[in-house]
Amino acid sequence: MFIGTTEAATLLSITTQRIRVLLKQGRIQGAKKINGKTWVIPLYQGMPRISKGKRGPKPKWKHTRHCARNTVHINRQNLGINQKNKNTDLTEKLDLKPRPSRATF
Repeated sequence: MFIGTTEAATLLSITTQRIRVLLKQGRIQGAKKINGKTWVIPLYQGMPRISKGKRGPKPKWKHTRHCARNTVHINRQNLGINQKNKNTDLTEKLDLKPRPSRATF
């Protein structure tokens, strides 16, 4: 059985303009245009079949931002002194104390 756009709109509870947009996108299965003007839509078990649409590209602003690289800043003078003294123990020069947590209860 075949129906027109207005009957399909009432069956699907959407507007006729939305039916025309779906027809233009080719999302209603088996629909054909006759006489260059009128759409004919087939029914499958009493309803027209509409294929699912694509969701489009992801927005650019929604990408996760990359964190900055972790860097260790070392005083260049201390490196020169350590090379002269052949000191490889850096724990004396670096402050390796753990930071206190900021959580307050």
